[in-house]
Amino acid sequence: MVARNVGYADLIAFDPEAGTIEFLGQRVLLVQALAMGALRKELIDTLGTDIAKVILTRFGYSCGWEDATRLRRQDPHSDPVDFVREGPRLHMTEGVARVTTHTVQADPASGTYTMSGTWAASYEAEQHLRLFGPAGEPVCWTLAGYASGFSSVAFATPMICIEDSCVGRGDPVCAWRLMPASACGPELQENRRLFAPLNLQEQLDLLERKVAARTMALSASEARYRDLVDNLPEIIFSLDPEGRLVHLNLAGRERLGLDPGACAVPLAEVATLAHRRRVTRVLCQIADGRREGRVEVVLRSRDGPPMAAQMQIRPVFDGDTLSGFRGLAIDISARQAREKRLADYADTLKSQLATATRLAGLGQFASGLAHEINNPMGLISGYAEDLLERLDNIADLPELRPVRDGLRTIQEQAYRCKYITRNVLSFAREQTVNLEATDIGALVREKIAFFCQRGSARGIDVRLALAERMPRMRTDPILLGQVLLNLLKNAADAMAGHGRLDVTAGLHRGRMRIEVADTGPGLPKAAMEKCFDPFFTTKAPDQGSGLGLSICYGIVRSLDGAITCGNRRTGGAWFRVSLPLQLREQAA
Repeated sequence: MVARNVGYADLIAFDPEAGTIEFLGQRVLLVQALAMGALRKELIDTLGTDIAKVILTRFGYSCGWEDATRLRRQDPHSDPVDFVREGPRLHMTEGVARVTTHTVQADPASGTYTMSGTWAASYEAEQHLRLFGPAGEPVCWTLAGYASGFSSVAFATPMICIEDSCVGRGDPVCAWRLMPASACGPELQENRRLFAPLNLQEQLDLLERKVAARTMALSASEARYRDLVDNLPEIIFSLDPEGRLVHLNLAGRERLGLDPGACAVPLAEVATLAHRRRVTRVLCQIADGRREGRVEVVLRSRDGPPMAAQMQIRPVFDGDTLSGFRGLAIDISARQAREKRLADYADTLKSQLATATRLAGLGQFASGLAHEINNPMGLISGYAEDLLERLDNIADLPELRPVRDGLRTIQEQAYRCKYITRNVLSFAREQTVNLEATDIGALVREKIAFFCQRGSARGIDVRLALAERMPRMRTDPILLGQVLLNLLKNAADAMAGHGRLDVTAGLHRGRMRIEVADTGPGLPKAAMEKCFDPFFTTKAPDQGSGLGLSICYGIVRSLDGAITCGNRRTGGAWFRVSLPLQLREQAA
C-alpha cells in the first residue's frame, strides 16, 4: 500500500439518517477542537498536569493503535515504511495536524526503526495556548501518543514518540522523533512512564489524600487564626449589613458581658445610651462612603465602669452589595486619663506661672515702697528717741507722763514698721544661698523639736513620717529651716491649739518633697489663689503681717524649688515644698 494511493473516501462511510459515521467498519465521532480543549482543561484542573498528560498520551496511543490495526487488516503485506506514513496522512485527513515526515528507517534485521518530522496547526498546541498560555514543556500529548501507537503496529515493536520542540511551549515549530522503547536511555524514562498502565483509582486516592491533608491544614490554620483573634486584648467584631453582631472575640464578650451564643445584637446597643445614635450614624456613613471610619464612644461593661473606646470599622462588599462590617475597638480609657492629667498639669503650670508673675510685680512694688517708708520711719523713730531722752532729764511731772507714753508708742510702732519693711525686702530680693550637704531627715527632726520646745505646739499632736534611706542633698539648711518653721507655725495657728499636725518627707518623682498638713478648717478657694501674695492673711488684725508665706515662696524659689498648697480630703490644709536633689550653683 502506498500512502498517496490510499482512498480515504472509500474507508469512511457517512450515514446522516442513522446518525453514524464509520471508519474501516468501526463507528467514529466528529468532535470539535474546542470540546477537546475543554476536556484537557477539566483534566488538568481536576487531576493536575502530570496525570492529565498520562491520560491524554495513552488516549492518543490507543487511537493510533486502533487505526493502524484496522489499516493493517486491509493490507497485511504492505511495506512498513509505506504503511507508517499512513498515520500522518490520516492525521491530516482528520484535521488533527498537518504532518511532514523528514526521515523514516526500518531495518527488521538490525532492529533499527526511526522516524522524524514536524506537525503544524496542532489542535493541542492551539487549545493549550488559548486556555493556559505558553507551557514549560511540549503539550502535543495526544499527537505523540497517536504516533507511538500507530508506529508500534507498523514496525511491530514498541515505539515511543518524543516531541523535542512545541509551539505550545513558545517554539517556532513542533518537531518530533520516533524510536524503539528499548532504545530509550535513562534520560527518557519519563517518556516511557507515559505509556505504563495507569491506575486511575490510585491516583484519585492520592488526590483525595492530598485534598484531605490540605483541608486539615486549612482547618488548623483557621483554628490558629480564630485562637489568635479570640485571645487578643482588643475587642474584635464582625457585623451583618444591618449592623448586628455576628462574631465577637473573647475579650469583647468578657468586657461587654455577652454570652458566646449571643447573636443579632445591634452594635449600637453595646454602647452607652448617649453614644448609640453616634454608632448608628457612623455605620451609615461608612457604608455610604465605602471606606473605613473611626469613632470614639463609651461602651457599657459587665463588671466595671463604662469603657471609653475608639472603634475602627471598615465595610465589606461582595461586588456592589454590602455584606457586612469588620471592626476593632481599642480601650482608650488610660489615654484619656493621661490626657486629663497632662491638661491638669498644664493648668497647674499656668497657675504657677501666673502666681510667679504676679508676685514678681508685687515684689518690685513692695521693695520700692519699703525703701520709701524706711527713711521717714527712721526719722520718726530717731526724733521719738531723742524726745524721750530729753524728758528723762526733766523731773517726773504727772502732766508729762502721757507725753512719755505717746512717744514710747510712736517708737514701738516705728520699730514694727521697720520690721515689716525688712520682711518686705526679704521677700522682694533674691536670697543669698549657702549650699551645704544636708541631711533632710535630721533637719526636719531638729526644726520640729525646736517648734515643740517653744510651746507653739501645746495641745497639738505632731506626727513625723520620714522615708527610709533619704539621700543627702545640697541645699541651704538655714533658709529651708526658716520655711519649715513658718509652715509649722501657720498650721498650729490654723488649728487654734488643738488637732493633729502631720509632717512627711521623702523622695517623689526624683525630687525631695516635704509636706506639712493640719486638721484645721482648711483653705478657702480664694485663699489658695492668693495665700503667697504679700500682705494677704486670713488671721485677725495685729496677729499677722501677711508676709510669712510670701517670704517662704521667695526662699523656695531661690532654692530652685516649688511650694504649693491644697486641702485634705479628710479636712484641713497641706503645704508641700518640692526641691531638686542637685541644686545648681548660683553665680557669685
